[in-house]
Amino acid sequence: MPRALLVDDDTSSLAPLAELIQSEGFSTVTATTLSQARTLLEDAVFDVVLTDLILPDGSGLELMETAAAMGAQVVLITGHASVEPAVQALRRGATD
Repeated sequence: MPRALLVDDDTSSLAPLAELIQSEGFSTVTATTLSQARTLLEDAVFDVVLTDLILPDGSGLELMETAAAMGAQVVLITGHASVEPAVQALRRGATD
């Protein structure tokens, strides 16, 4: 079963996102901080990482290179959309 890491500090949106991803056949693991996500990436292999741009202890962009180097596809999600972070994300290898 493919594995997904979901990273978002907004727990009210994290649970429904996890349910949606699970309904698509993924096992899911969640994190609410950059630090938690880094620890999870060190301990397991994920097929896809969906991460929020703005986290309480850093940026989701900081996870991208680590996740991509491990072979995971990365999707950046944000409620604070602007062109610059989108361009940075795509340059760092974001899938979407």
